[in-house]
Amino acid sequence: MNERRQREDRIRNKRSGGWGTTSGMYFYVVHQVFAESDKASQPDPGRRSVWVYAGIPLLLAGVEAYLIQHQHLLKDASGIKVLAGVDPLKEVLKLYPLSVELQADMESAIEIRNQIVHPSPLPFGQPEWPASLKRLHEQKVIEGNVPDSGTSVLAMLGSHRVFEWAVERCAQALDLVADSDPDRAWMFHQHAEYLWQVLKQPAPPSP
Repeated sequence: MNERRQREDRIRNKRSGGWGTTSGMYFYVVHQVFAESDKASQPDPGRRSVWVYAGIPLLLAGVEAYLIQHQHLLKDASGIKVLAGVDPLKEVLKLYPLSVELQADMESAIEIRNQIVHPSPLPFGQPEWPASLKRLHEQKVIEGNVPDSGTSVLAMLGSHRVFEWAVERCAQALDLVADSDPDRAWMFHQHAEYLWQVLKQPAPPSP
């Protein structure tokens, strides 16, 4: 069995043994990267930052870890048809009461992650907005002309403002996930608070 199947099998077929939450590990590293990004981008009016390329993939990994926890921690997940860690993240998020706008923003954040981790720097043939970047441009998170290649897309995403936007949207989504189960909401709001702290504190707390 390859490692991807092993990971998915652990989620699909619960076995005996101990396990622990991991979203906080991801969010702690996101906090460290965010602090470096904030510091590096301060002198630049455009808030340019290469740290975004490290931070956003870790951010979305933390969101997925949080959703796995929500589906399995102190809960029987046997009846869940769409599983975090197995099915596409955007489909898992549809299980929760996100607004249409927030769902669209989260899908854009996922596509931005994909733009970063799946390089495709070649030309488009003619300038056009990828849907995720168009959404950020309409919200005035990013500025610039219509991109004409994967290279220009990556350059446009290298902004601390994109990082701030993504962290805030993810934190909002996790709060709504927590609220969807009142009996466990207190616990999952605590996990989501690790992400809110990224925006509230300029430097991460000690581990």
